[in-house]
Amino acid sequence: MNKVIKGDNITDAWKKSINHLLQNGREDYNLIVEIEDPTKDDLETRRQFNSVLLGMGDQSIETVSNTIFPYGIWSKSENRDNLYERFIKVYPTLRKVPENNKGTYFGRLVQWGYGTDKCFNQVENTIFKLNREKENGRGIRVMYEMSIYDPILDLNNQMGFPCMSFISVKVRKEFVDLTAIYRNQYFVQKAYGNYLGLGRLLEFIAKEAGYKVGKLTCIATHADLGSISPKANFTEMIDICTNQKQVELNFDA
Repeated sequence: MNKVIKGDNITDAWKKSINHLLQNGREDYNLIVEIEDPTKDDLETRRQFNSVLLGMGDQSIETVSNTIFPYGIWSKSENRDNLYERFIKVYPTLRKVPENNKGTYFGRLVQWGYGTDKCFNQVENTIFKLNREKENGRGIRVMYEMSIYDPILDLNNQMGFPCMSFISVKVRKEFVDLTAIYRNQYFVQKAYGNYLGLGRLLEFIAKEAGYKVGKLTCIATHADLGSISPKANFTEMIDICTNQKQVELNFDA
């Protein structure tokens, strides 16, 4: 039976997921994590865990998050067209980073077909369709899909990017929900940043389309705890995940 983990916010869901994996052989299949409010997380937990990641030489939570939604660019943009324009301008530079040689998640979402004359902005198309259905009164709820996995470009992939394969957006009354499918998800190195980035992407789409932010669901078809070394980092992570004190905050905090 598939395990479903429900969290009130990003931090709550991540802690519960880590504890589940620790108690179940450090991996699971079809692990479903549902986050009630993906616009909130615990700033102190984020700070503490960033320290652990830094000690292991891994990317920060914010760096992982920005591959899904470039929050820093968005916060300095006049509107979403300006966001796309500014991102597209820096995207060639981002792709020069070795681990980005096949793109980033947000790059594939807004520049599908990069390097050809047929680039397509999946995020903008999703917002357009959401707005259209809201205005015409039909209210179709289930036709908002965005691909990450490219069956040609990723044909010979074994591990590495892209671990997320697909995003599905659904309308639920006045809310917009988002579901992300991962072929493999590392919960120490990536999951917190994944949730943060997907929550920000959902918030962006919902606000631009005139809806309320709904739930975020991530399905890890293979969930892996990931590596934690040295032992001091493992101990510190356990302490973080069992600390019940939380300070809720919005993304702009």
